[in-house]
Amino acid sequence: MIRLAVQSRLVPGATLAERYERALSFGFDGMELSVANPGPTMLDLADEAIRSGIPITAICSGHRGWLIDPEPDQVAAARSDIRGLLDASAALGAPLILVPIYGRNRKFTTCLTGRTPEEDEALWLEGLRESAEHAEQVGGTIVVEAINRYENSVSVTLADAQRWARAMGSPSVRMMGDVFHMNIEERDLAEAFVSVADDLAYVHLGDSQRLEPGQGHLDFDGVFSGLRRAGYEGWASMECNLSGDPATVLPASVVFVREAMATAA
Repeated sequence: MIRLAVQSRLVPGATLAERYERALSFGFDGMELSVANPGPTMLDLADEAIRSGIPITAICSGHRGWLIDPEPDQVAAARSDIRGLLDASAALGAPLILVPIYGRNRKFTTCLTGRTPEEDEALWLEGLRESAEHAEQVGGTIVVEAINRYENSVSVTLADAQRWARAMGSPSVRMMGDVFHMNIEERDLAEAFVSVADDLAYVHLGDSQRLEPGQGHLDFDGVFSGLRRAGYEGWASMECNLSGDPATVLPASVVFVREAMATAA
């Protein structure tokens, strides 16, 4: 059975506990940690969740820099923060979502990393392997995400994310799909999920224009049909922007998504 979650930044509340209770009242089954700007850091949010005993479905990155950041000091900062977040992952029993970088690609000359594609991949694998080893040591887990070609050039399709996860040869590393990015990159969303069924560990939901599900033209019946065929029974979490008041649009989106799940079933 697929369980439905929402990112914490989307839910009103003064504390993480208030956001969690509000999320449940909206009809969600769980909550993913995500950073709002301005707001506490991800490490601070994770500490609050641990102290308060709040169940968490995943930790959505939230580190400084990137594993293939153009600046070496930011690569080091990312690796350091990821180690801390993996400690939190172990304490919370929630995977840490990782991507190579966000907002840089090889399509625009102003968005390059300053390295060759081969150098970017080698640096990504080095950082991911170091992270995987730490995850194994502390009992944390990693899910590698595929994001679209305009946000990175290393982990773009589900096949990419699966390849990087498998390259680690570690039970602590799997992969995930985000249907917003998949809508750009995959020829068939349902078939894409089926093709990575053995390694799929998490799913992000957002409609075609990145608003909450039900506000665009993305085929969610097809999405959940593919997940059903893949035998997926994990979390599907809303990572999106909102079209209006959270107290109105989030419960409505929950109804929409659960109807799509029922249709697929």
